[in-house]
Amino acid sequence: MHGSGRLPPNQHHVEIPIPRRLSYEIFSPPSLPGWDTMPATVSKEFGETWCFERRSVVLLVPSVVARVDRNVLINPAHPEFSVIQASLHQPVYWDRRLFGP
Repeated sequence: MHGSGRLPPNQHHVEIPIPRRLSYEIFSPPSLPGWDTMPATVSKEFGETWCFERRSVVLLVPSVVARVDRNVLINPAHPEFSVIQASLHQPVYWDRRLFGP
């Protein structure tokens, strides 16, 4: 973890259920060499194209931090976006032991 040892300020948890009927795309890392390099030119161009072409309302991408995990991107420009509703936000309380000796 690249932290300062201080607790992160003002973080919140929001749950966003995605109805099964909505369009989605799963990004395949082998199809885009350099997706995880810095600067993030390759992945940025891929994401911008996905957004502008409105190929789906949801894009599942691998997490660069934890490769076994995925991040979910939601396209606000897609016609299905209005179906998605977020829950109320809840504050996140971190245990101090995660950030210090």
